Amino acid sequence: MKTTRILYATRSMERVENIEKQGAVQVPPPKRSVGPFLIYYKKQLELMKSKGIVDKISTTVKKEIREKWMNLDEDSKLEYKKEACENSEKYANLSHNIPRKARKVSLYTRCAPNHVHLTVSNLNERQRFVLREMGFGSMLDLRSIQLNRDFCKWLVDHLDHNSCALDICGRRLPISTKDVEFILGVKSSGVDVSIVASAEEINHICQQHGVNVVGDIPINLLEGKLKEMKTLGKEFVGCFVLFVLGTLLCPTPKPYIKRSFISILLNIDEFKSLNWAKLVLDFLIRGVRKYKEKNRVGVSGCLLFLMVICRK
Repeated sequence: MKTTRILYATRSMERVENIEKQGAVQVPPPKRSVGPFLIYYKKQLELMKSKGIVDKISTTVKKEIREKWMNLDEDSKLEYKKEACENSEKYANLSHNIPRKARKVSLYTRCAPNHVHLTVSNLNERQRFVLREMGFGSMLDLRSIQLNRDFCKWLVDHLDHNSCALDICGRRLPISTKDVEFILGVKSSGVDVSIVASAEEINHICQQHGVNVVGDIPINLLEGKLKEMKTLGKEFVGCFVLFVLGTLLCPTPKPYIKRSFISILLNIDEFKSLNWAKLVLDFLIRGVRKYKEKNRVGVSGCLLFLMVICRK
C-alpha cells in the first residue's frame, strides 16, 4: 500500500482547513441583551456590594433579590422592561452588521481508518501472517488517519456517481477498480464478491461465527471479538473481514454492518481470489448516489479512498 499518498492527502486536508484570509480584522461580537429581571438583579447586586451588605454571591442573596423582584409592582418593573427592550434593539442592529461565521459542514460517516489501525496493532504475528495470506495485508499497514469531514463532503459533492469520476478544478478524474487496488491494496480482479444468501443461510453462518444477534451486526461486537481471539481459523478471518468492511471498505453512517454482508463468509475459502476492489467502489458509488438523490446527511462508502485518489 502506498502510504505516501495518504500522507499527501493529510497535507491537502490541512490546506483546505486554512481558509482564513491574512490580515482580516476580527470584530468582537456584541453582547446579547438580557431580560428585565437580569437587569434588575445586576443593579441590586452592585448596590448591595457598594453598601457593603454582601461581599460574595450566595444562594441566600439570589433568593432575596428574586423575592424583591416578585414583590415589585408593574410600574416599578416598567423601567427595567423598557431598558431591556432598548438593549434588544441595539443588539439586533449591531449583530446584523457583523459577518457571521459559515456554518460548519458536517458529513456523517463511519469510515474510520484510525479505528482499523488501533485494532490491527493488537493482532499477534501469526494472525497477521494469516491475513496477509488471505490478501488483506494492506490493512495491517494502514496508518492512523482522522478523516476531515468538510474535505470529504467537498469531494463527495464533486463526485459524479453516474460516470464514476471526480470533477476537481476543471479537471475530470475517472475512477476505476485499479485505483482502489493501488490505494487500498485489495484485489481488483477475480470473482465478484457475493452478498446474496437466504435468511436460513445467514442465521447459520452467524451461529458458526459466534455472531448471535438479531438484525444488523454492531461494529463494537466484532471489535470485542477480535480483541479476545487468539486463534487463526475461519472465525477469526471472518470476524476481521466483517470488521474492516464495516469500518473502512464498506461502512455506512451507522455503527453497524448490514446483516446481508454475513453471506460473504460463505466463500471464506475463496477470499484470496475475490474482487474486493469492485465491491468497495460499487458500494461507494451507491452511497454517494443515495446521499445526493435522497438528500441525506450521511454517506456510505470508503471516504479515505476519495481523499487519497484526489492527489493522483
